[in-house]
Amino acid sequence: MKTDKVRRVAHGQVWFSNPEPILDLCQLQCSATRSAYQAIHKHSLKGNDVKKYVKKNYMQALNQRYVSDASSIASGVNQDNSIFGGKRAWKLMNNSVISKEEWESRRNHSLYSRGDGTKNGNPNIRIEDNILKVNVPTERGKWIEGKLHIPNKFDLNLECYDVRLKYVGDGKFKVMVTWEEDKPVVVTNRNGSIGIDINPDGVAVVEVNEHGNLLHHHYEKSDRLTYGNNCQRLQDVREIANRVIKYALNTGKQIIIEDLKFTQTKKYKKFNRMSHNFIYRKLSEAIERKAYLSGVKLVKVNPAFTSILGLLKYNDMYSLNRHTSAALVIARRGIGIKEKQTFLVKEKTDKKEKSDKDKLNLEGRSSSIDLTRKAWSWMQEGFLLPKSATLTESCLVPEMAYNTSTGEVPVGEPVGTTDHYGNYEKLIRSKKGDLQNKECKIFQVL
Repeated sequence: MKTDKVRRVAHGQVWFSNPEPILDLCQLQCSATRSAYQAIHKHSLKGNDVKKYVKKNYMQALNQRYVSDASSIASGVNQDNSIFGGKRAWKLMNNSVISKEEWESRRNHSLYSRGDGTKNGNPNIRIEDNILKVNVPTERGKWIEGKLHIPNKFDLNLECYDVRLKYVGDGKFKVMVTWEEDKPVVVTNRNGSIGIDINPDGVAVVEVNEHGNLLHHHYEKSDRLTYGNNCQRLQDVREIANRVIKYALNTGKQIIIEDLKFTQTKKYKKFNRMSHNFIYRKLSEAIERKAYLSGVKLVKVNPAFTSILGLLKYNDMYSLNRHTSAALVIARRGIGIKEKQTFLVKEKTDKKEKSDKDKLNLEGRSSSIDLTRKAWSWMQEGFLLPKSATLTESCLVPEMAYNTSTGEVPVGEPVGTTDHYGNYEKLIRSKKGDLQNKECKIFQVL
């Protein structure tokens, strides 16, 4: 049985007292990579024919492994008319900001070697404690040694690893080591969930039990997400994601986040603000990626009306802010709990504008909000339990009996089931009023 793998990356730095032989190797392999690219895109060669094409000019200076690595790099470039060395450096040279020699040095200062488990982890670039050795192909048995530093937070697996070097100056090279590990096994449990509401200055974290009752809440805030530079914001995004996943591992509960669609065609004010602020996307992706690598189950739910329901129901009940109350609704929705209808629905009396003619006023415990009749209808069908509403005029929701023992599931209406994989299936009403199966979107790591 094939085991799923995840790819790990470690970053460090290496220093060579004499970097010239390494730079010569970098220039040769980068040139071989461009030659392999020409063989693929200009001469339409494939497979071993690409390696044979490169070997004609580079086999004497590079060994077969270096040539094979150069061919693999070129095969990963699928775009025609690619510029090696980066588009930014190319524009700087065309604008006379940097010279042609500097541009050439930038695109020729990297070296790559793939790992091989049968060759002590890597045949051409080896890591031994705090020493990095680079094989010189022109002299048999010769290795160039450099002082390596990789932070202790990276737990390297040296059975089979890839190494990439990039020159930064003064004999120093950036080092990127990658390897594969078995994917963590997720232990699925039903003892509650952790709801996450992403905001421009941080994330609201709410923990609930299996009945949807609030157990804990806190806010992971960082002012640098709003006012910091790009590097500071990315650093804080990673730190917040790490703290959220650590909390989920300590509690042993799944994470529930909103399924935000950043490519949707319909635009509105809140979506425009979210889509133009990269923090929403970066935080969501960072939490997903960290959960995947740490073996934490992550569920995505429909984000509709989470802020409205949180404001009307939980904002004053638990003295929460609007972000934390929205996270509570998200956590409950992730375990299949619909909200009770505990607010009044009234016709608007002060219709100052034309747009107010089709709106209703929803009044919660101490808050109120205006909604269109269409939005109110969608909220009832998908996210509220069928229950009578108190109106000033005619009733907009049919009178239905509900189960007072559980307080959540109406009598005679199955709200949700669980299949043999543990995936939750919701039964919602379509616009015609018929019950339809709709599987909740789940990111489950096994």
